[in-house]
Amino acid sequence: MTIRIRKARGDDAEVCWRIRNLAIVEQCQACYPLSAITAWTPEIMPKHYRLAILENPFYVAENSQGQLLATGYLDGATQRVEAMFTLPAAMRKGLAARIMACIKQEALARGLSAIALSSTPNAQEFYIKQGFQRVRNATHYSPAADYTFDCVEMVCPVE
Repeated sequence: MTIRIRKARGDDAEVCWRIRNLAIVEQCQACYPLSAITAWTPEIMPKHYRLAILENPFYVAENSQGQLLATGYLDGATQRVEAMFTLPAAMRKGLAARIMACIKQEALARGLSAIALSSTPNAQEFYIKQGFQRVRNATHYSPAADYTFDCVEMVCPVE
């Protein structure tokens, strides 16, 4: 299967949002209650999500049929990696690692010395394999979900 990594376009937003939600539902049930996951993954995409695609280097993995399979971006304002999600059927095929490589190249081109992220507990081993180091355990309160999510703050030097 031929996969290409490209920057997302505004018209990719709804598909990227669907990938996000499917990945969260598939991967996060071991970490968080289903009620919180359901509230965290609303069907209706918030307007700020499309803006994130338009305003940041937001990458997607696309197969030869044009189907989007994975997402991730570097938030230019915060220097943080966001929206790293893979369609459940495409997980464990190296797509997120390829997107992370593009994000690191982007960070290097911007002169950043490090990038950071907040990982769900289930994803931290993936990030460690990508060169991230644990900084501390943390929490993030989501008003939409009315839930405090456990997370792991991580950082990666850019070289």
